[in-house]
Amino acid sequence: MSHSIKKQQHEQARKRHKHEQLEHARELAKKPPSTTAAWVLGVGLALMLAAVAVVLVS
Repeated sequence: MSHSIKKQQHEQARKRHKHEQLEHARELAKKPPSTTAAWVLGVGLALMLAAVAVVLVS
C-alpha cells in the first residue's frame, strides 16, 4: 500500500471523526439541561435548614 493511499485514508478517517464529534455536540445542544444538580442542591439546602431549625428549637 502506497503512502498516498494511507494518507488519504487517514484524512478521510480524521474528517469522519470530526464530523461525528460535531454531530454529537449538536445533539447535546438540542437536549434540555438536566435538573438533577438543582434537585440535589435544593434537597441539601432543605436538610441544612431543617438541621438548623432543630438546633435552634432545642
